[in-house]
Amino acid sequence: MTGIALGIERLEAGYEPGLPIVRGASLQVADGEIVAILGPNGAGKSTLVKAVAGLVPVSGGRVRLGDDDITGVPAHRLVHRGLAFVPQTENVFARLSVAENLELAAALVKAERDERLGPVYAMFPDLERQRSLPAGRLSGGQRQMLAVARALIARPRVLMLDEPSAGLSPKLVAQVFDKLAEVRAGGVALVLVEQNVKAALALADRAAVLVEGRERLVARAAELAHDARIADLYLGRVEASAGVP
Repeated sequence: MTGIALGIERLEAGYEPGLPIVRGASLQVADGEIVAILGPNGAGKSTLVKAVAGLVPVSGGRVRLGDDDITGVPAHRLVHRGLAFVPQTENVFARLSVAENLELAAALVKAERDERLGPVYAMFPDLERQRSLPAGRLSGGQRQMLAVARALIARPRVLMLDEPSAGLSPKLVAQVFDKLAEVRAGGVALVLVEQNVKAALALADRAAVLVEGRERLVARAAELAHDARIADLYLGRVEASAGVP
């Protein structure tokens, strides 16, 4: 039976004490599921995933990775417990080569180099062909692929990504999202914050619309793709009740 990979319960988080940006958000992500987090600018989407990833202080609520309570656990420890995070910017070491980026990731998780690098290079053959190239010389799409590949070195149960399509052309977005679907096929649960609503709903199994730090609508992505409430929530015209069909 598929288990719950990630459980977020009434989470409150923010950068300043007493000024929460995430205000009681709740969400469950099943093993091998892709969940997109959507919402207008300032809704708290990036803050939510950063709080789960141990990068933003949590002031209330709980986060569970499977049966493991990881609320407030620092980011550098979470990677060893099965949660990886790919930020929107500065997600690779530009001066290091592709190979050095991946080897560093393997060293950080104290993994056997060849055992971890082989499967990743097999999934990302373009990176293997460019292994000696400095990461800073990669295209935007290739850098995003490298960031994902680095995260997979840790063999996470859950992979979270903040705006993986940011700054990419439609063609490159399609390539990156195709690769994310392949990652999910390997059993990894994915949570992605996205402004590209159309692309996110085409990829995801379910989506949550965040407004003012709370989930206002949670449903199957295929249903939300044709749901007028999406536009209303983005424009602040309705107050939808959260629910999972």
